Amino acid sequence: MIHRQKGHALLRGILLAAFGLGLASCATSPVPVIVKSPVPTNMMQETPVPDGVFREHRLTRCQDDVDVPRAVERYLATSSEYFRDGSGSDGMIELEMGLEEGHRHSLMLLTLGQLYLLAGQGNPDLLPVEGPAADVGSYEKNKPRLLARARELLTGALAKRPEDAAVDYLLADVARAAGDFDEADRLAARGQSKCTGGRSFGLLKMYQELYRHPPRYAGGPGPEFPQSAVNKGIGGDVVLDLLLSPAGEVQQYVVVESPAESLTKAAWASLRQGRFEAASIGKYAVWSWLRVTTAFNLGP
Repeated sequence: MIHRQKGHALLRGILLAAFGLGLASCATSPVPVIVKSPVPTNMMQETPVPDGVFREHRLTRCQDDVDVPRAVERYLATSSEYFRDGSGSDGMIELEMGLEEGHRHSLMLLTLGQLYLLAGQGNPDLLPVEGPAADVGSYEKNKPRLLARARELLTGALAKRPEDAAVDYLLADVARAAGDFDEADRLAARGQSKCTGGRSFGLLKMYQELYRHPPRYAGGPGPEFPQSAVNKGIGGDVVLDLLLSPAGEVQQYVVVESPAESLTKAAWASLRQGRFEAASIGKYAVWSWLRVTTAFNLGP
């Protein structure tokens, strides 16, 4: 650890909550603290989730899928069972049959669209022998048909789930698989302002076997030790929870521990200029909380 002279601060950037370390006295969720200055105009007021290994966040404006018809659940369960047994193409046919019967639920469209996408990316277990994009014997001919079906289904899902980032991320994958990288970047960026988590991201994780990656502080300017605190001999650790968007932007901070308000403001002033890597499920960025400690060390 680097020790500085009296009147300077050291940013340690310890991601305590991301790895479930220490701060046992802060097990309950702290109350969000919004200071008057300096605060970005888009500062939100969200409540952190409890401490854990992966602190994914679900925005309060985002709704979970609590009202899914039983018939839809049966189709989704059957499809996933076929997929796990290595017969994903049969699962696709099952979902297509459900759509023909009128069960055009957003989760049906999202799931089937994702499967056609994976087929278009070359997954041999997802090559349907029936349906609107059935195998015609050549991957070069199959690919555009599979991706077109994926785009059609996901566009339908988007109409029903306009605030679901998962749909935009999948549409970005379709564009990327088709070679339209500018469109892929545009769609992925659009998704970064929307809702992450919930049932749709569970489907992404299950069908693509994705791992979760915590957010990370990637560096930035060091904080300035307030002269008023130096004069009073006040120092110590300022621990802040930062709400990070899928774009890696800090949208809110919550005070977990701080010796003085002046040190809190100094820590926040430096962190809001820092660089962060968003949390992700596989390659899909999500909203999350990151705990960072800024140490204000008084010299001897």
